[in-house]
Amino acid sequence: MEPLTFDYENLHFRVDRGVFEAFDLIGAQQSLRLPLQWLGVLIFFKKPGKPGQLFIGTVRNRDANLPLYGTDRLDLSSAATSSLQISADDEARFREFFTKVAEVANRRVAA
Repeated sequence: MEPLTFDYENLHFRVDRGVFEAFDLIGAQQSLRLPLQWLGVLIFFKKPGKPGQLFIGTVRNRDANLPLYGTDRLDLSSAATSSLQISADDEARFREFFTKVAEVANRRVAA
């Protein structure tokens, strides 16, 4: 299977052989590497109509059936918080990519 990749502004995501990698291409933040079974991602919208904030980290309970991509900040035990702001329109692109990642990892995406 070919690696899955996704680029957004200065971020590059790559999924290959059960591992998720995130790279900040301008070097402002450190790269991140996690097994897919630990991965948790969400874009949190604090106020309607305003951009959301991207959170990538580890799920709180790896044995539970927590979504790989979700909406509950309590599902993450640790998060590499990005200063990147995501619009509601761009959130759909992230959801599409992480839905594919969830299929590879045999995990789910929150509705």
